[in-house]
Amino acid sequence: MKKNVIAMAVAATMAPGFAAAADSKVSGFVDIYYTNDSDNDISVFKANAEVDFASKLSDVVSVRVDADLALAAAGGANANVALAPTNVTGPMDSAAIEQAFFAAGIAEGVTLIGGVFNNPVGWEAEDVTDRYAITATKNYDLLDQQTALWGNNIAGVAVAGDLGPVTITGAVLNDIGLAALDKHSMALVVNATPVAGLDVELGYVTQEAQAGNVTNLNATYRNAGLTLGLEYMTAEKALDTGITAMANYMFTPAVGATVQYSSQDGDGFGSDADTRLSVAGIWNIADNLSVLAEYNTDDDGEVNSKSDDTVNLEFIAKF
Repeated sequence: MKKNVIAMAVAATMAPGFAAAADSKVSGFVDIYYTNDSDNDISVFKANAEVDFASKLSDVVSVRVDADLALAAAGGANANVALAPTNVTGPMDSAAIEQAFFAAGIAEGVTLIGGVFNNPVGWEAEDVTDRYAITATKNYDLLDQQTALWGNNIAGVAVAGDLGPVTITGAVLNDIGLAALDKHSMALVVNATPVAGLDVELGYVTQEAQAGNVTNLNATYRNAGLTLGLEYMTAEKALDTGITAMANYMFTPAVGATVQYSSQDGDGFGSDADTRLSVAGIWNIADNLSVLAEYNTDDDGEVNSKSDDTVNLEFIAKF
């Protein structure tokens, strides 16, 4: 489902090159976003972008930098904060590093990764180009809140072992919430493909404070135009049960639809579970231009609470 840095890094170290005629490439996307939130008197357009640089100058080492860009206000701050303070997109400044890492094949089937990279724990992708709806799930939001770096990103070193149908990754990281600069988070992720079309992942990451140690189990199943996603997550100090369920069906390569539901229950949440439901339509106008239209509703789980309903429109153009 997601742009998994581990799988990407392993593939990069084993591939002969990024392209037949070159060993470096530049890619990315622009993200034009409209949200209408009548509950908070918001009706605005926003803009974000990402530029990715990738290079493989030797047979065993690849390097990647992903730079995230946001619509800038005077002074360089992210204008999206003022435009939609309840649903901010992009980094708080107008530019930020999302990823900056190397991946080195140090032995047959073993890859060393070091730097800043997407959190390998969790089902949902960091980039909008790898998602099936516009609004992120509740579980993604909680993981994002645990990581002090911009986005759901972490810094440290990891070793991934490719064992055929199973990849095992261990990582030593800065404390992901930077609650203690003399402490480290430890992460373990196991990815498996038990049968064709089914990807299963078990992830665990420790941290000094905030929600505590996080355990995540997720699965993605793909068959023809159908994609199903399911995720269970728990955090020892805050989250008893976090659930994500997603169904996407592409009726044709150009037209599809998604239903995505997530809920969370535990200390710090409402008397009932916090829930989020997104229903989205997808139109791939061209190979590098997609349009998503979405209705999203949030409920904070409190008795007699009022749900927050938004209508969102997104244009994603890739280069």
